Amino acid sequence: MTKLFTRLIMGVAAFLCIAGIASAAQYPPGPGGAFPDTLKIENLQNSAAVPFPATADTVYGISGIITGFDAKATGYAFYIQSSTGAKFTGIDIFTGSFNKNAAPWSLALGDSVVCYGKKQEFQGETELEGYDNAQGTDDCIVRRVSSGNALPAFTVLSSTQARETPTNTTMEEYEGMLVRVNQSGAGTMKVARTVGLSTNSFILVDSAAPSDSIFIDGNTLATYPAPAVNSVINRVQGIVNQRTRGYRIQLRDGNDIVTNTPPNVTDAYPVADDQIRVTFDRDVTTATATDINNYSLASFGTVDAAVMDGQSAAIITVTNGLPHGAPETVTVSGIAGFVNNVAMTSGQSRTFINGVLTCAEIQAPNPDSLAGTPCLDKSRFAGAFGQTNQGNLGTRCTVKGVSIAKYTTLDYLADAAGGARSGLVAFGSPIPIVVGRQYMLVGQVQEFFGETEFSSIVKAYDLGAASGPGAVTPLLGSIDHDGCDATQTLDDAEDYEGMLVKVNYGKVILAEGLVTPPTTGFHISNIAGTDTIFVSNLNGVLNPFVHPTMGTTVQVTGVLHYANNSFRICPRNYSDIVDLGVGAGVGNNSPKVHFSVVQNPSARPRLAFGLPQASDVELGVYDVTGRQIVTLEKGHLPAGEYSRAWDGRSAAGSKVGPGVYFYRLTVNGQTFSTRSIKLQ
Repeated sequence: MTKLFTRLIMGVAAFLCIAGIASAAQYPPGPGGAFPDTLKIENLQNSAAVPFPATADTVYGISGIITGFDAKATGYAFYIQSSTGAKFTGIDIFTGSFNKNAAPWSLALGDSVVCYGKKQEFQGETELEGYDNAQGTDDCIVRRVSSGNALPAFTVLSSTQARETPTNTTMEEYEGMLVRVNQSGAGTMKVARTVGLSTNSFILVDSAAPSDSIFIDGNTLATYPAPAVNSVINRVQGIVNQRTRGYRIQLRDGNDIVTNTPPNVTDAYPVADDQIRVTFDRDVTTATATDINNYSLASFGTVDAAVMDGQSAAIITVTNGLPHGAPETVTVSGIAGFVNNVAMTSGQSRTFINGVLTCAEIQAPNPDSLAGTPCLDKSRFAGAFGQTNQGNLGTRCTVKGVSIAKYTTLDYLADAAGGARSGLVAFGSPIPIVVGRQYMLVGQVQEFFGETEFSSIVKAYDLGAASGPGAVTPLLGSIDHDGCDATQTLDDAEDYEGMLVKVNYGKVILAEGLVTPPTTGFHISNIAGTDTIFVSNLNGVLNPFVHPTMGTTVQVTGVLHYANNSFRICPRNYSDIVDLGVGAGVGNNSPKVHFSVVQNPSARPRLAFGLPQASDVELGVYDVTGRQIVTLEKGHLPAGEYSRAWDGRSAAGSKVGPGVYFYRLTVNGQTFSTRSIKLQ
């Protein structure tokens, strides 16, 4: 269970418990009160302090210097400490869904801040959280006073003082503070255990006090792989944290632990089609990290240049000749640690997907899964399916797209050029995603119960303001279709997943099998009443939600999202639902003829048209000179909604080139025209 999900459950329970306590105190009470000044961290941590706010009491300001960040999407937080270094002067500031280390806040180590919120306890650790206990609300107020301050000094503890046991009163005094443990003699402090612990955690024991074990957490604030058992640790430092198991020292990065071992490669991923960012678990020397001879590619391509990106990462420029989306592996050796100058003697490799991908490249179906039994429309970059229909994470990759919609923790991106399958949902970005800006995200792809999702995001780049594609207007009968198109000849919902779609005329109905309207959305049908789709209030973005009147015709815009075994349209705001009144879009109790290209531009344009009555129809494709290329439909059709795809071939079967093409629909002698750009 993730930290954030655990907190959500505990936060709800805590809120229910304290909701009835109308007398919860507020500190300081204000002018004329017993304690009118801003509190100190010690007032929250030391039970002997006066005053000592209780759990759920409101705290109007504690100050300190930022010493570390929990910048992982499992629940963001940072630590502050008083500059004095006295006991009880460090604390965790939990900010939930908001990474204050990222833009727009951009808090940094050494910032002096004042924080406002409520005192809470999480598995024994004292924290300051937002006022309403909701992790999705940015109400843990942080005011920056100054930047560039020196961090408080480390308090040096013995292995006995730093032991993990939950009854250790010494570690309670230093909870939330910077501490350091040195080995008692040469080679005396070693890794005693790595198994049976949380990820990247390990136990240290010093021979001076072999019964006292120190728990080292290399996962919460950093990603530091546990050293091998019996490895010698010269020094370890970090921030004290308490959990149900006991006390631990949280590493902030690889520089918080000094060993006689070389650095490790922690990640590698594209940041451009010809550039790869390689990250290390600690600071490394510039001379070794910029030596192109220390890098090699599985493709046997060349490494042309290497530059530092900070002190613990390098960006290498490569020429590998691989196509977009092909697996690539970089192997690194010879890199030396900045602190101990010990160099890697054997290669470490990281595999990733080549190039910065588009949303459409990720959404494209895997031919192997289409041909499987059963047929599955899933991304080729997603991992294999497990025992449920939820897929595993795929190989590390990078995607770029423009933000088009936000639903709390879900952000929808789209390729600026639009087109088929050009939308993609991203979950848990480490920085706030703002609609109307372009982003490059580094993470992994999974099929989250049927929806292709970009998640486990480790890095996000804000590329600035950009225009996203507008909403497309597919047939309602296409986007409500949940199936697997093995031959990829149908116009179905998978072609629009994650994209902005619009239904111009939808009749609000009570869906079959329902007695009362749902409280989380409503159903609409097309005017002919042949197709139905759910309009979902995704993550409660429409608050309060008001159900439209039954029988009313509405225009609905929103992202096409897949959940609970069906596709649904998710409006972004109230203006995405337009009440057109009763009978709108109906002429003589029938829909009007409509004709459009629903994917533009596209390599396989799809034409949609609707007939109000049985009609003689002819649909053709023409080039810019007016010459007819092919006839897609000719004959007598009954009333209804239709879709026809053009495979890009002429009547003779030859493939035509990319460019602008015109489409002409003739219905009972009346002609309708449109055009689109055909891609290669």
